[in-house]
Amino acid sequence: MTKGGPGDKYLGDGKIDTNKWFENVDILENQIKNEEIWFCTAPFQMMYTSVSGEMLPCSWATEQIGPNVMNTSIKDFFLHDRMMKKLRTEMVTPGSNLKLVEKVCKNCRWQEKHFGRSRRQAALKIQSNDKQLWPEIRNLAEQHRSDGYIDFDKAGRLLEIQIKAFGNTCNLDCYMCIPYDSSIRMTSIHSEELKDEKIFSKYSKKAPKKQTNRKLEEIIDDIVSVAPQIYNVKLIGGEPLVMKKFYVLLEKLIESGHAKEMMVKYQTNMSTIEFEKIKISKLIPHFGTFEFTVSLDSIGKANNYIRRRSNWEDIINNIKHVKQYPNVDVNINGAISFLSVLRFWELIDWFGENKELFKQINWSNIRNPSKLGANVLPEPLKEKLIPFYEGFPDIQQVLREPAIAPSTDQKLGGQKLDYQETLDYLLMNDKHYKGTKWEMDLFEVFPELEEYHQPKDSGLDIINT
Repeated sequence: MTKGGPGDKYLGDGKIDTNKWFENVDILENQIKNEEIWFCTAPFQMMYTSVSGEMLPCSWATEQIGPNVMNTSIKDFFLHDRMMKKLRTEMVTPGSNLKLVEKVCKNCRWQEKHFGRSRRQAALKIQSNDKQLWPEIRNLAEQHRSDGYIDFDKAGRLLEIQIKAFGNTCNLDCYMCIPYDSSIRMTSIHSEELKDEKIFSKYSKKAPKKQTNRKLEEIIDDIVSVAPQIYNVKLIGGEPLVMKKFYVLLEKLIESGHAKEMMVKYQTNMSTIEFEKIKISKLIPHFGTFEFTVSLDSIGKANNYIRRRSNWEDIINNIKHVKQYPNVDVNINGAISFLSVLRFWELIDWFGENKELFKQINWSNIRNPSKLGANVLPEPLKEKLIPFYEGFPDIQQVLREPAIAPSTDQKLGGQKLDYQETLDYLLMNDKHYKGTKWEMDLFEVFPELEEYHQPKDSGLDIINT
């Protein structure tokens, strides 16, 4: 079903089965598999920009620690940034104290310690078996281990550029999305109906600083300047298919003459494939591989509720349209959350019935904000759901977790999480959309939740019983 990420067998004590990692095993690979080193591919082949323009080794890295695209080029960041150099050194050195890793990579470190699997491991499972990419990554890793230096001009195609610095423009209002990452979410979360919600932090509701048009053009030119080393360009929003600058970037990459050697990845809700009369289908044939990773969490009405303003039929029609092109791959990427886990098993079944449309299906467990995690559901519902995920131990595991905020959550760490606050938040969303064409009712779409909701004036205090 899937080539990476979910599904690795949990062995306990923060470990997973790595038998499916690496086709060929040498010294470096053995050190990774045996955990003699804590290795991640990101510092050796990735460059990520946050919505605010901060440059980081990946999208899961701790923010507010990297330089900004306003004053640093991709090449300078990759070659000369002290954080990147030290991360690489710690990751290829047996017995390292991992001091910087603990700071920069705390999200993956925490998830591996508590749940046995993380985004780092998912990437390793995929990339370690990529016959084109892994040899390039291991060459750079061994080169850095040898003399701490990387000869960028001699590097092959291994760079993955992940771009969010073009802004947070989005056309959907997904209930679990951090408001900072979506223009529609930012408007909704500050509406009168949601003024009393207790789910998101103040920081997550603060609008990001926008780059000027001139600076965005400079970022585009900077990306094009490293086109000979680009393996993959991943476009992230907001919703990248409704962001004009991404179309401009692709057109300039085509003009560079390197597009045929590149992969383009859109992290998309796939609700549209045309923007301001520009059709993405006109650009697809110019690239080696064009991949759409579609964010889906269920099927039909349930997915429309979770990702408010979306339309299931339109999404499927758009997927079928782009699949007409021979260089197109389509993946599904889901977020296991308070609502989606109630129906995600239906999406897995549907995927199995429509495999001709897709390359793979992946998912990750929502951990932030804590109150939207699948573990926050009432215990009877979690117990009922576990059999539906037979063969998917990572989903079963989150359903077995107590409704307690992780220790890394500075505001709530160690506290028991009240699903009533989550239900109240969802009902606030319903009220916000009352009278619009996107009006939906939580208990109509997810009727199993209704018996657990206690109105605020009931005088009852029930927490995950």
